[in-house]
Amino acid sequence: MSGNCSWIACMIFAMTLASSCTKSAEGITGPAGPAGAAGRSVTDQRSAITGYVVLATQFTATDSLTDSVEVSTVMGDSALSVLTDKTGKFVLPGLKSGTYRIMFRKAGYDSIAINIEHSAGNADQFINILQIDGTLTTRILSQDMQILPSPFDLVSKYLNLNTLISGPAITNVTMRYMDIYFSSSPDVNAHNYLYTFNTYTHNEGTNTFNSQIFFAGTNINSTRFQPGDTVYMKSYIVPPYSFDTSWFDTNTYQTVSYPYTGDSLSNYFIWPN
Repeated sequence: MSGNCSWIACMIFAMTLASSCTKSAEGITGPAGPAGAAGRSVTDQRSAITGYVVLATQFTATDSLTDSVEVSTVMGDSALSVLTDKTGKFVLPGLKSGTYRIMFRKAGYDSIAINIEHSAGNADQFINILQIDGTLTTRILSQDMQILPSPFDLVSKYLNLNTLISGPAITNVTMRYMDIYFSSSPDVNAHNYLYTFNTYTHNEGTNTFNSQIFFAGTNINSTRFQPGDTVYMKSYIVPPYSFDTSWFDTNTYQTVSYPYTGDSLSNYFIWPN
């Protein structure tokens, strides 16, 4: 009897295993539900490009009047233009995603154009503070110079330079800044030179200022000059050094030094015995 029970139990256990291994559920797929509302296209989303403009004079001070700078760009076939408010803030609203070339203009100041990649979306894009400097109207009228022996040793020389510039007269609030470049080549300029010297005015009260430029021995930046050699130089009126900055032009993929230089004057002197 016990043998039969064992056999029956084994059969029940085997049937249970077979049933659990082969059991499955099958059915018929129901109809698809209604489609949801279409999402909004990314290209249709719009937001603003905003920032601030700081205006600087050609002398030493930042202008407090920062309103009425024209800020303009183009979106497709549409030209957009706004003005800065009294704080220098501007807002170019309702812009789709894309690359925008934004122009900043005001009479009496440099014009600057920058390229901005705008992703649109729900948030406005802040492009920081942009500095625009007053157009450099100062002119270099003349330069008188002498190359003289240094009072400190028997070898070195110095250039005693007097520069006459256009008005207004030089004061603490109408200072001028000048960069001077030297070379053995007549093609001297701000990109081709042996040595550069930075100078600025003080409270002269006139339109003439003096600069004394010392050279080490008979060399200008390791280039030796012999008696009778011509030393070429070029002077540029430049904005205050504290205003120096730069911006990246994505049209040329170059970093552009800013502010730009103003009037320039070419000159030369003969290296003495």
